[in-house]
Amino acid sequence: MQERTTMPLPITLAAASLLGLVHLFLVVRNALARPSKIENGTYVEQSPEKAAILEHRMRVVANFTEYAPLGLILLGLLESSQAPHLLVLGLAIILVLGRILHAWGFSHTPGYSFGRLWGTLLTWFSITGLSLSGLYVTLIMG
Repeated sequence: MQERTTMPLPITLAAASLLGLVHLFLVVRNALARPSKIENGTYVEQSPEKAAILEHRMRVVANFTEYAPLGLILLGLLESSQAPHLLVLGLAIILVLGRILHAWGFSHTPGYSFGRLWGTLLTWFSITGLSLSGLYVTLIMG
């Protein structure tokens, strides 16, 4: 019987997996809004309304990809530094929840929304917490 090894970064893997699925959902949604006919790299026969929908969906994906990778890098580094398990888990939950809320809120409304506001705040809080925790682990505990 093969001995089971301990997974090195289970929290980061779970968070990355969830965020990967959210990202996939967003890009598929984006692809479905694209017109089928493209000439010379430009969409043709697209109404201004459809162009605005596509542009908005592209911005949702872009915003997601601006924050998710940095959060995951910080999360993985913090988890690998042997930081307290509950701290890493809590910050991971806040990061994932923040990104999901923001994507949901921004997808449904271009302006202010509950999801967009709280998603932004939770994302900023998680990145701040991950960054400060990383500095603490490096400078004080290291």
